[in-house]
Amino acid sequence: MLTEKTRTGHISDLAKCFSVILLALIFAVPSYALSVAGVPEWLEPAVIRSLNAVWSEIPNEPEIDREGTLELVAQRLFAGYYVRVEPNRDKPVVFFTPYDENISADVRIIKPELREFAQEWFDADVSGLPAEILRLINKIPQSALTWSDEALRERISSIVKEILPGWEFSMQIFLAQSSTSINLSFRPGNPMILAVKPALYSRTIPAILRSDLEARLIPELSPLIGVPVKWAEKHKSEVEEYSRIFLSERHSIENLRAKVNLKFKPGTVSNLEAGVDSEDFVFNLWVAAYAGIEGRYPEIGTFFAFRPSRKFNIEFYIEALFSLSDFDEVHRLGGRFEVFNNVWLGAEVQWPENKYFIRFLYNPVRVHRPYFWWRWSPELDVHEMALGYRLDDHVSIELYYYTEDEDKFGLRGLWHL
Repeated sequence: MLTEKTRTGHISDLAKCFSVILLALIFAVPSYALSVAGVPEWLEPAVIRSLNAVWSEIPNEPEIDREGTLELVAQRLFAGYYVRVEPNRDKPVVFFTPYDENISADVRIIKPELREFAQEWFDADVSGLPAEILRLINKIPQSALTWSDEALRERISSIVKEILPGWEFSMQIFLAQSSTSINLSFRPGNPMILAVKPALYSRTIPAILRSDLEARLIPELSPLIGVPVKWAEKHKSEVEEYSRIFLSERHSIENLRAKVNLKFKPGTVSNLEAGVDSEDFVFNLWVAAYAGIEGRYPEIGTFFAFRPSRKFNIEFYIEALFSLSDFDEVHRLGGRFEVFNNVWLGAEVQWPENKYFIRFLYNPVRVHRPYFWWRWSPELDVHEMALGYRLDDHVSIELYYYTEDEDKFGLRGLWHL
């Protein structure tokens, strides 16, 4: 029977090999109706499996004291405990009484190298882990750790999977004459985040400002690089809140009184989609060029709208077009309302003609989506329309139709500034 404690250092290689042999026996034999008392709940399954492995190998013969044999073998297997077996037909009860005194233990968390908010989240997640591990081992004798380390690892693993999903850990146990030390070190498991790709969508803020905000978000979210995807999923709401605060503090967002809505999608390449729209203003600027239409030249356009009512989603706007060939100007003043999601209907006055137009627009905010707009003047008997596709945040291409005296078809490309 093992009667001496390991004085210092790691658990011996012999004890580790012994644990492996026990586990092999456990899974190789059927289960019997043994029961145990005197060991912690988390250790009971491992102890019962080991006892079953021994019990199944003891011949069931009249001349053999099976309970006495089980008691003798168990006394040698389970260091730190006196073992007593009470017969109960084929269902013996095994009692464990510790003979080692409890020795103070210390749990140390060796934290991985993380940065900024990722480090804060890790610290918060593991803050209660040492105390929880101490509760597991405080009721077992020190020498029991020479054979219960695998069961302890399994129990800690179930805790880590809950509080640190995606993280892997290694455990070292040091036994000294008057102390027990357990060190846990962590490393990220696969899959890990390798890149974060922000995408800002807005119908009220110019593309150049959105591109600038996207570029600023990339270094701000760099602490996520290298962390497990599952762990980032757990902290999804914190990522969204952190990004929302960061965007809301930018002058371009603050000055336009824009509302920010975010959705974080963790993955090897994580996506952060942000809808950024001003509650009061709309501002757009673009350059357009025509192909296949005689008499139409490149132009610069600008659009500014004021939104007096959030409830009814009404906009009053002014739009100006400047031809880059002869510098002619066209001005439009109008109003429109959103019939339903992304569909707008309104009317406007255009001068120098000083005639009115009916205007219809379907314009999804996201890229890689088709859109459509149409203008019609009953007074001028003029139709203008386009079916377009947004290639990215800056470039769109349209199949353009215009009628004034004669029908004209062609292509129009736009670069959104």
